[in-house]
Amino acid sequence: MRFWVSGVLGTCGSAGWSGCTLDQIANHHPADKDPSSTLRRALGSTWLRMVLSAAILGLLIWQLPDVAAADLVPTWTAATPWWIALALGLQAGALSLQAVRWERVLMLFDQPLPIRRLLSMTWAGQFVSNVLPTAFGGDVVRIARSTPDLDNVGTAFASITLERLTGWVVLPVISLVALAVHPSLLSAGTPTTLAVAINVGTLVALMSLLAAAGHAAVGRVAVSRVIDGAAPTGWRGLLFGIHRGVAAARHHPARAATVLAAGLAFQLVLCASVWAEGQIIGINGLTPLVVLALFPPVAIAQNLPVGLGGLGVREGAFVVLLGAIGTPDGQAIALGLLHYLTTVAVSALGAPAFATGYRPSLSGPTSHEPFSE
Repeated sequence: MRFWVSGVLGTCGSAGWSGCTLDQIANHHPADKDPSSTLRRALGSTWLRMVLSAAILGLLIWQLPDVAAADLVPTWTAATPWWIALALGLQAGALSLQAVRWERVLMLFDQPLPIRRLLSMTWAGQFVSNVLPTAFGGDVVRIARSTPDLDNVGTAFASITLERLTGWVVLPVISLVALAVHPSLLSAGTPTTLAVAINVGTLVALMSLLAAAGHAAVGRVAVSRVIDGAAPTGWRGLLFGIHRGVAAARHHPARAATVLAAGLAFQLVLCASVWAEGQIIGINGLTPLVVLALFPPVAIAQNLPVGLGGLGVREGAFVVLLGAIGTPDGQAIALGLLHYLTTVAVSALGAPAFATGYRPSLSGPTSHEPFSE
């Protein structure tokens, strides 16, 4: 199947995959008929985010006079190569677990696909999202490549929406449980107050969203718009995807539990990778339990639509939150940068999967009709 990179990086990538209509995703072409115009917009958006990231990082270092350039480079020891290998291996394991989480979501929708295919599509998506200059282009790749094997493009769209949402549900729970197990962190003042606020705020927002999307009236509106051929963009597309997930979970609660279990495994392995990265930096007191308590709020914050790949926001969050264990500002910033570099390095392994494309199963469904209840 041919997938036009200009469409992913431009029309869909700059606005997020929710900026693409069902027809555009199903037929794999951008809405803009002028490829040069699409490319210009993509490059403009990329440069803007790069400038924002550089500005945020520069402001952060400027406001922290104790931080020197040398503080951002870890001290090399005999154990460093082993910690690097562990961090990279755990990061690769976490990204692979994302495919397992997606497979569990598709099972919830009674649309099973072989895990090998899902791994290929997931790694291709990670390459686009983390190596190429896009924010959500990888999700567009996954939607486009999985649609021919599913009953309709609505299912592909909803599965990605629900798979992403699972991470947001699990993250604050992990942090709150870890804080409860490590109560001494709660006396750290501003850092843990901020962590609790991010966790609780995220859970309240998610519960409100789930309640709204699960309501019959809201569900009818979200689904009817897709049936009528309207683009599932913005909040309408989000509600459509979540409504399908809530409806499926009510019919298959045991399958829904496996989705959450896969999401939990993904986040725990990712936290383990951050712990290993902390050992590379040499951060004292960064135990696995501390990472479980403090990294999830950072992961939530870095998804704010500012900058490129969360650069700047993630480092600032680490500076504040790792203050709970007295981590020097330079080491906190170095951890954020190292985590970004680790993610990019591992995601680059998805280049072959993206370049070779994807051939759908000859026996798979080929209908691109929108979902209907």
